[in-house]
Amino acid sequence: MNNVAQETNINEILESLSACTVWYPDYQEAMRLITKCIDTTHNRKDPSSAMLIGTTGVGKTRLCHMIEKQLGLANNVEDDQCVKEKRPCVYIELPESATIRSLSMVMARTLNEHPNDMQSVTSLEVIIIERLITMEVKLVIFDDFHHIAEKGRSKTKNSLCNWLIKLMNNSGIPFLISGSPGAESTINTIQELSDRFPYRARLKTLPLAEEQTKPVLLGVLAGLQREIVRLGSLKSYPHLTDPNHYKAIYLATQGNFRRLSNLLHDSFRLALIRGDFILTISDFANAADDLAFCCSPNYFRMNSQQLNKELKAKANQLLKAKK
Repeated sequence: MNNVAQETNINEILESLSACTVWYPDYQEAMRLITKCIDTTHNRKDPSSAMLIGTTGVGKTRLCHMIEKQLGLANNVEDDQCVKEKRPCVYIELPESATIRSLSMVMARTLNEHPNDMQSVTSLEVIIIERLITMEVKLVIFDDFHHIAEKGRSKTKNSLCNWLIKLMNNSGIPFLISGSPGAESTINTIQELSDRFPYRARLKTLPLAEEQTKPVLLGVLAGLQREIVRLGSLKSYPHLTDPNHYKAIYLATQGNFRRLSNLLHDSFRLALIRGDFILTISDFANAADDLAFCCSPNYFRMNSQQLNKELKAKANQLLKAKK
């Protein structure tokens, strides 16, 4: 295999790994609640929206994209009178500099309108509501909602809340707001809006096995390892659920799903480039050397005693933080 073909093959394998999701309990519960919000809205003819709450890196954006994909892509439907576009899901990722006006412009463009800078927020509201209804949208997703919710004065936040109430009340369509706990605090400032979000799913970092009756981290690692072995046709590999290995992974990533994905991607890539169908713990150590969140100390070069000492120190640190 020439170098170009090999690189292409490696990239395809890594993309497949990136697309792999292990449906651990938090994910399953979040999907259940979000599906329920859509079904309840349909049955009651009244928007019952949902929130996806969690700190950075716990998998909120990944789940939002999976929901968007599950609801289906936009498609053109022809009837006796015309051809119209149906869009089951509208996904919008909010930039850090988002305002109500800029968000209205983005929504209008996403819904295939062409707003101009002279249009008022009120006129944009009318356009957005009309398009949401005619496109038969089932769910609107605002990802990274904290970018707009956590900024500005109370008056600005109240304006944002009232804007959301208008969109939901006049369109009859549920929203999914994904963001940090601060986003939930903003929604709760107005009772009418808070009541529109009865379904609230919370994603947390993956805890160490010893901290739970059902070891979630072990289940996630086992699922991801099976995919790595399959994709790489591996003949030899470290069992990530072995005590020393999963402890090193937990310490390196702190149970953060985004960090775990980065670590597995870089470790697996080293094995694929080598081309011997073997993944080693040294691949993890070498990958960790380049990752800022786990490069010092490098837990993959520690023995069992050292790892247990680090875990004890981490547990004491968490205990102090709770006091």
